[in-house]
Amino acid sequence: MSIVDSNPDNPGPDAAALQAALAAQVEGEVRFDRISQALYSTDASVYQILPLGVIIPKTRDDVIRAVSLCRKFGVSITARGGGTSQAGQAIGAGVQLDFSKYVRKVLALDPDAKTVRVEPGIVLDELNAFLRPYGVWLPLDISTSDRATIGGMIANNSAGTRSVVYGKTLDYVLSVTALLSDGSIVEMSALDTTQLDKKCRQSDVEGACYATVRRLATEHATEIQRRYPKILRRVGGYNLDEFIPGRSGFNLSRLLVGSEGTLAIILDATLRLVPLPKHRAMCVVQFHDLLESLAATPAILQHQPSAVELVDRFILDTTRGKTEFEPLRDFVQGDPAAVLFVEFISDDPNEPRDRVTQLEIGLRNAGLGYHFHRALEPPAQARLWKLRQAALGLSMSEYGDAKAISFVEDTAVAPERLRDYIARFQQILERYETRAGFYAHASVGLLHVRPVVNLKEDDGVARFQKIAEEISDLVLEFGGALSGEHGDGLVRSPFQKKMYGPILYDAFCELKRTFDPAGLFNPGKIVEAPPLTANLRFGPRYQTRHIDTAFDFSEFGGLAQAAEQCGGVGACRKTLSGTMCPSYMATRDENDSTRGRANVLRLAISGQLGSIGFTDPVLYPVLDLCLECKACKSECPTGVDIARLKSELLHQYRMQHGATLRSRLLSRVDRLALWGSRLAPLSNWLAGSLPIRWLADVLLGLDRRRLPPQFVRPTFLDWWSENKNRFERNAIGNEPALALFADTFTNFHEPAIPIAAAELALVAGRNVTVAPRVCCGRPLISKGFLDDARQQAERTVQTLLPLVEQGRSIIFVEPGCYSAVRDDHPHLLRGELQQKARDVAAACLTFEEWAAQWPLRLRPGPKQVLFHAHCHQKALVGAAPMNDLLRQIPNSEIVELDTGCCGMAGSFGYEREHYELSRTVGERKLLPAVRAAADVATVAVSGFSCRHQIQHFTGTAAVHPAVLLHSLLIEQDFSP
Repeated sequence: MSIVDSNPDNPGPDAAALQAALAAQVEGEVRFDRISQALYSTDASVYQILPLGVIIPKTRDDVIRAVSLCRKFGVSITARGGGTSQAGQAIGAGVQLDFSKYVRKVLALDPDAKTVRVEPGIVLDELNAFLRPYGVWLPLDISTSDRATIGGMIANNSAGTRSVVYGKTLDYVLSVTALLSDGSIVEMSALDTTQLDKKCRQSDVEGACYATVRRLATEHATEIQRRYPKILRRVGGYNLDEFIPGRSGFNLSRLLVGSEGTLAIILDATLRLVPLPKHRAMCVVQFHDLLESLAATPAILQHQPSAVELVDRFILDTTRGKTEFEPLRDFVQGDPAAVLFVEFISDDPNEPRDRVTQLEIGLRNAGLGYHFHRALEPPAQARLWKLRQAALGLSMSEYGDAKAISFVEDTAVAPERLRDYIARFQQILERYETRAGFYAHASVGLLHVRPVVNLKEDDGVARFQKIAEEISDLVLEFGGALSGEHGDGLVRSPFQKKMYGPILYDAFCELKRTFDPAGLFNPGKIVEAPPLTANLRFGPRYQTRHIDTAFDFSEFGGLAQAAEQCGGVGACRKTLSGTMCPSYMATRDENDSTRGRANVLRLAISGQLGSIGFTDPVLYPVLDLCLECKACKSECPTGVDIARLKSELLHQYRMQHGATLRSRLLSRVDRLALWGSRLAPLSNWLAGSLPIRWLADVLLGLDRRRLPPQFVRPTFLDWWSENKNRFERNAIGNEPALALFADTFTNFHEPAIPIAAAELALVAGRNVTVAPRVCCGRPLISKGFLDDARQQAERTVQTLLPLVEQGRSIIFVEPGCYSAVRDDHPHLLRGELQQKARDVAAACLTFEEWAAQWPLRLRPGPKQVLFHAHCHQKALVGAAPMNDLLRQIPNSEIVELDTGCCGMAGSFGYEREHYELSRTVGERKLLPAVRAAADVATVAVSGFSCRHQIQHFTGTAAVHPAVLLHSLLIEQDFSP
């Protein structure tokens, strides 16, 4: 009996004993708690299985000991990398073995031989970043390249956008070191006949594996040639076709590629590398009809492109209103039903451009496509590829219970048959009255189709089953593959016998039994799979519980659906660029990822964690390290809003468990700032003294190493009271009016900033006033005091609305306050007040958005200006306005720092338990960049907390853009 067979008389493994044994022998992390089970219960598929426990090994020895103990206790093991599987390969009921946190080193590199040996947990983009200085890369440019691990790619036989040129993972694995189910460690590499014969004579598990593979491939050679699809992209089943007689070399590692961790555990792999391409050019061809774009693909392939990628209208439309992605569609003309991204590469700098010209001429002559957009420079090409890579997540970004889901999304046929195949595919979708998003590797006939289905309904599950069955028949009819790159997992393994026939299916089963007699490794994948509709993440019995919330989550459908918005694609696990997710970038722990947080909240809300409910104390640590940067709101393609979810959880938690004194004090920094300013300079001396800082550390947990910001007197509002007459005298009749928002931070701590903004507005000829003093409530929101925050939001709306009704724009120099009014207030208020909040929000602009619209007469500035945008600024408006504004400075090189989050996050970095994480987040990129440029560049930073983080850890005084521009004004006579 397999160790995962269900037996009501078998009580199952002794989890406590296994956990104790693992903890005693494994150096890494051993987690058997309910929260960890929740974190690892899903991947990017439609399935969910709570594991028994999780092991995060630190070393190879950890992996060996873990396998040995799991074998002893009869517990299965599912190896896991980035957890981005769309087919359910990365989940299982036994122990999850997560390689991604520690086991991710480059072990050896030979640039001359163009080979590299790596551990399985290394991420593809991180590997290629390491390889880039040597002029080589692993060209498997999959859409999840910024979080997918090499081990997962080998297990899945992944391929990418340029597979028509570069092929699949199978083409790059030279050898692997593997751990077999009996605990033996073997090297799998190319063998000659003599070496193979010797291996087959061994009387151990390794010998049996070699002998069985050779025998099965020989016995079934004819059936293999008949049943295996003859197309470029097939990853289903086991790669027995690599071992039929006549194939040169016998390399058992080629069987592990694509085996989904069902045969052995990979400890390291040696990979073949290729030179980096020197020159590229792209053309985006736009079509009025999807089928026309597919019909054009064979004609495009005649030009020998390196990639032909499709994105349809469904995907393009999902970019609308998304700060991160809508700007990427600026190439679109009209309303295309589909676009094809066509790329050419060459060592000759002129050839790619010439081939773009030839392509356009050829398609125009054939009457194919209506608009041709060229991207000849790397930055423009990068924008296009960013949009294409986001297609997976964007396809899942619709709100509500019906989602575009992965289950028939990975079929492949010959490119010349793609148009007719998809026409038939569309007929099936129409018959079941569902729509779908389409994106594709059209160059190799692989089209990702994600039908919209509601799996919470019986009818939805029935459609899911029937569509899957009909598509499998269609694939067979067209001689295609049910999986072109996403693998079998739980979603396609039930169709293995149908796709490959009973003879080869039995051969697959024999392979599995030979390598893994006890069913130790990732059972239920490829062979002996559970039914298609078993283990669904959602289903007719899924309970979406209603919880009365302070925030309005109605755009999602409610609080539960807001957590369910996470589809598991794992974009939050990237580490090289962007802001999301700063805590994950620092810890590399699934617990600290956006995906992990959303997953745990979803399971708690739906009652799947037993007694653990939404306000249970064990949930608090899951959200504790969220910096509320709002980056997930924009950078996550599905639009998960963890910052709002965290505030809601804190609110509900405090209502049940109360609040700490520290939280109460930090939530009302507006009051502290008011009295601190009135009592300055005495307040500054007291707050900065060692005894007071020591007491604050001991009694409140405010880290004594932090110096609090200085209170200032007079305030900005004091200055305005003395100077507003001058502004009124200089008002210009019909010029657009604006009102500066006097936020707590700059009013009481850094009044020079709003003063500079007001003076700039005056010089630019704008009519300026200052909004009556009112706090936005940002600290209340961040600390979860949402009842108080709602009252504060109402006061703010009522204060600002008269200005808006006068036609004034509200200008914010502090992005955190801008985001509160623009993004949070409309979700805090209800009814008529909510509409008023939306009206106010629509009138709000960051200083950079406003000032970038007006040309200023400036002196030449610093030789170089580095700028870092506040997280909320990037999430809601992007960094482009700040970039455009600073580029007005003559003779200055403007450099946008891709530095993510500074790590301060308001009061987060002041809290003792968060101090080191705050430092780690900043040290990832921002702080080193500031130190490196300290002597040659000016650092422009819009956020109050960001400037204080930089000052604290680098000693550099960053300057607000308003102050920098004000210092460079040619016209500076501001006297009355």
